[in-house]
Amino acid sequence: MNGTSEQNDPGTLRPRPRVGEDRALALVAAEMRQVEERLVERMESPVGPIPQVGAHLLGAGGKRLRPLLAVLACRATDTPLDVAVAVGVAGELIHTATLYHDDVVDDGRVRRGRPAARMVFGNGIVVLVGDFCLARALETVTATGVLPVVQSLAATVTEMAEGEVAQLEGAGNPDATAEDYFAVIDRKTASLIAWCARVGGAVPGRYDEALQTYGRAVGRAFQIADDVLDCAVAESVAGKSVGHDLREGKLTLPVLLACDADPSLRDLIRAELGETGMSDKASAEILERVRAAGGVDLARAHASGLATKAVAALDALPPSPYREALRDLALFSVDRLS
Repeated sequence: MNGTSEQNDPGTLRPRPRVGEDRALALVAAEMRQVEERLVERMESPVGPIPQVGAHLLGAGGKRLRPLLAVLACRATDTPLDVAVAVGVAGELIHTATLYHDDVVDDGRVRRGRPAARMVFGNGIVVLVGDFCLARALETVTATGVLPVVQSLAATVTEMAEGEVAQLEGAGNPDATAEDYFAVIDRKTASLIAWCARVGGAVPGRYDEALQTYGRAVGRAFQIADDVLDCAVAESVAGKSVGHDLREGKLTLPVLLACDADPSLRDLIRAELGETGMSDKASAEILERVRAAGGVDLARAHASGLATKAVAALDALPPSPYREALRDLALFSVDRLS
């Protein structure tokens, strides 16, 4: 941040210990309590099991990365706190909705170390509660009265939906490329994280581009780390279903980079991949080959480069503990277990 070689050399930049994430949370503890209170309030409903289903995932912990980015960026740029809290709450609700929907679409079994909500409540109610979360998110942002924030959220949700459809459409394509992969994750993951990092576009204009760059880079790095977890040996390590992407025919960055390093792996995938994905046995064999070819390590290195890019973008912000906390979160995004 201040021009030291460690901060500016991608080869020497190293993630800080997880204590950095704890420091970030402590720095805005009061603001995050407001977020938690609003999340509980937003999930209240007199209709059926909506609060119970909502609490299954929202109450399971999670990193609260999106609201944390919003309140830290707010404090780092003197943006109104009420807007940042609303953006953070909306971002978490939208993220929760996508998790509910994804687990139904992908037949997910584990989420945040516990049975996925669909395994407990059934697919139908989980999809509908996901819709409820989306509606509450839009309502929360609309209540701020800041039209650009509402407009930017509409554009972001549209982009996320396009990314999800593109990923589903591309599943089963053995010739997918890294370019295809990034086109998907930029929409489905990075767009929402960037929206929160720029507080929905409510930050002063002179900081908006930098926080957009920061958020996109963090979002891409975070998704790569998530896909690395999908190559983990055990679900107990990942905290969610593992190997599922490959079984569904989705080739993520570790697999694609391993194919570049070992072209015969692409031939094996082409041979094993059918219209409905591939067998558990084939998936396990390919994942072993992915790890052996260095795909996981190569993907981690790419994520680290994105974290470096995110950190560099923060130079546009004035020095503050909040800017340093944003730096910590960028580095933590590629150095996590779950």
